Amino acid sequence: MADRAKHRRGADIGRPRVTALVLAAGTSSRMGRPKPLVPILGRPLLARVLETVRSIDPAETVVVLGADAERVRAGVDLRKATVVVNPEFAEGMGSSLRHGAEAAASSKGPLLVVLGDQPFVEPATLEALIQRHAAGQAKVLIPTFEGVRGNPVLLDHAVIPELGSLHGDIGCRALFPGHAADLVEVPVTDPGILIDVDTPDELTRLEETLRGSSSPTPSALRPLVADRVALHREGPVRGFASRRILPDMLSLATELERAREPFALATVVSVQPPTSGKPGFKAIIRPNGEVTGWVGGSCSGRVLVAEALQSLRNGQPKLIRLSPDAEEGGTPAPGIVSRRLECESGGMMEIYVEPHLPQPDLVVVGDAPVAKAVAALGGFLGFRVTVVAPGARTSDFPDGVRWDPDLEHLPKLVAPGSFVVVASTGMYDETALKGILPRSPHYVGLVSSHRRGAAVLDSLKADGVPADQLSTVHSPAGMDIAARDPEEIALSILSEITKVRRTPPLPAPEEDATPASTAPASIDPVCGMEVEASSPLRTAHHGVVYRFCSESCLAKFRRTPARFVST
Repeated sequence: MADRAKHRRGADIGRPRVTALVLAAGTSSRMGRPKPLVPILGRPLLARVLETVRSIDPAETVVVLGADAERVRAGVDLRKATVVVNPEFAEGMGSSLRHGAEAAASSKGPLLVVLGDQPFVEPATLEALIQRHAAGQAKVLIPTFEGVRGNPVLLDHAVIPELGSLHGDIGCRALFPGHAADLVEVPVTDPGILIDVDTPDELTRLEETLRGSSSPTPSALRPLVADRVALHREGPVRGFASRRILPDMLSLATELERAREPFALATVVSVQPPTSGKPGFKAIIRPNGEVTGWVGGSCSGRVLVAEALQSLRNGQPKLIRLSPDAEEGGTPAPGIVSRRLECESGGMMEIYVEPHLPQPDLVVVGDAPVAKAVAALGGFLGFRVTVVAPGARTSDFPDGVRWDPDLEHLPKLVAPGSFVVVASTGMYDETALKGILPRSPHYVGLVSSHRRGAAVLDSLKADGVPADQLSTVHSPAGMDIAARDPEEIALSILSEITKVRRTPPLPAPEEDATPASTAPASIDPVCGMEVEASSPLRTAHHGVVYRFCSESCLAKFRRTPARFVST
């Protein structure tokens, strides 16, 4: 203890005093009790996290609670912490960050954002972040273990006000793109930054790995993160052809689904040599074009990214057939895309691309019988349901339904892809619609009669709500199926929502074809792939500069340019 205190006094020289923000809100655990109270090696999860936080002697500790806050207060010693209860916990981590930042607004030092479900982060990791911040320059500091980013995150005081604009399930990473120049990764030897406890399976694996240990070492924790580290390494995953790659790739898919991040899973299903890809090879493609995994050479990879991004846009799976002699003029069959490979190696591949999109959001306003029936049926159909109903109780709605009592939170709960049903039986229809319509949801339904619906829309028009927003309201909500009971009305509304959701948008009007001689310089004229403007692979033809994705495409163009451009 004396040595540790001496070490701490030395570390305090030039060390900023931080405010620790511990996020322990979330929803009720799937483990039979509130997650902060789940025992980890004999102690509550949140108690372990707080012990680590207190070891660095923060200027203040703010703990954000949500679901089952009173039970957590009774089960964990929070006397030395500022406790904030987040009534919007169902909205996601963004709301907890907002409430926590408000409570820490008077702090002048950096903010250490700690997740309440990471019990094995080492105090040395927190110290490393603090000391790196003291060195200057960085505004966002992220720990990494073997190249993989983890938590907690340290934010400079100047960044804290930006937390007030966060919403949804996204956390501090929402700040990363805007602070790329101010972001610093801090390498640590602590696998605990990658370990959290979300499911009974994760808890079981953790306990089995650490059985008999009360204070696990990094070497004991390392096997728990081995798959994640392997998946995030650059280049093809080591041992790609081995049988072990399947659960590894699915682990990443599970991780992305849990974070509600869209992705496409690509699997090679058949090949005809010569090809570098083999049946069973897999890759995950994210909306920004980032690829994890490997399906083959550069040519197939470029085609795959383009087709996978299209699948993410329209939500449709497809089978991609790649061969040197493919005819691209038509589609062989529904769901099959034929693309020509311009690579010299030849060969043929078939890759199945399956888009994985987050659960669609269904926001129900009101606690009338129709609202309850819509919430219940929406959950059954796979929607992520949130009910906004002042005066209602969580017990009024089915398990798994999120609930918010404040109408003012509607703009934060509704996004362009949301489906919204206003069923307040006239109590606050207009107030709700004023908050919803500017968010441009995919569907807005008003449960009302024809007469009352028209009166509500007329009133909103008189209050200055734009006509183009009012025209998007389905009133009365639902398809005409002669419904009478609340459950039947709910069925008619979900039927209409299903039709809207599954009907593809009308194609944009066709524009005049752009002559090949004026084609954008960032499009490879041989294979049609997008090319970075900085690509050194380029040539001029009839005064136009063309860029290429590979030397193979450049060579083909130089041999027969007339094949690829019209003069």
